[in-house]
Amino acid sequence: MWRILICDDDAVFLELLKKSVIRMAGERIKEIRTFEEKEKIEFYAAEHPNEAYIVFLDVELGEGNGNGVESAKQILNYQPNSQIIFISAHDKYYLDVYEVDHVFFLKKPLEEEQLEKALHRAAEKLEGIKKDSFAVTSKKGVQKLGLNEILYFEKEKRKIHIHTVKDVITYYGKFDDMEPQLDHRFLRCHNSYIVNISKVKKMGNKKFYFENDKVVPISKSYYPEVRDIFLEYLEGNIG
Repeated sequence: MWRILICDDDAVFLELLKKSVIRMAGERIKEIRTFEEKEKIEFYAAEHPNEAYIVFLDVELGEGNGNGVESAKQILNYQPNSQIIFISAHDKYYLDVYEVDHVFFLKKPLEEEQLEKALHRAAEKLEGIKKDSFAVTSKKGVQKLGLNEILYFEKEKRKIHIHTVKDVITYYGKFDDMEPQLDHRFLRCHNSYIVNISKVKKMGNKKFYFENDKVVPISKSYYPEVRDIFLEYLEGNIG
């Protein structure tokens, strides 16, 4: 499912682009938001760190409204996995956009074929990232963790502790926001825990046991489904 952000200071174009994206993507869209000011999309990205979006950004946001390239840098600082699609009515910005990682440059007026190509390229990159890594913003800065490094996630109020093979990384977030970055190896077994079942040494007494002697509880409500999924994984029916 795709999460999409669009920022353009032309309200009419903004609405037309939103309708075009909805028409093309349809049920594949989980969420779509529009912004007319760069400050607002940057603030939204800061409020939703580590989430992954397809982001449409006008390069030239209008007099006094700032530069879309600088805005893209800010967004990627908070959301390193987001995929940027630049939009402009002028060819002169082709070189400017290479200051920041992006997947496509669309010229106004938009051609439907190019818009569809940009959407699919961004979605493919997101899917590839999702399979291999997890992005997190903590006190140590923005970093990507290999999914294979992660043992489990532990939720404590507004904090999430990522228990890896080597250490524990803590950041502020929600399970619902991070789960789209995870793959079939990750299983929610408790309101406060999501485990990487490929790292589990054994399961017993309604607990998961890991090689480093860490133990994660399995709650009563999750147990029947978790047991069945873990057995399927051991039998090679998952993954």
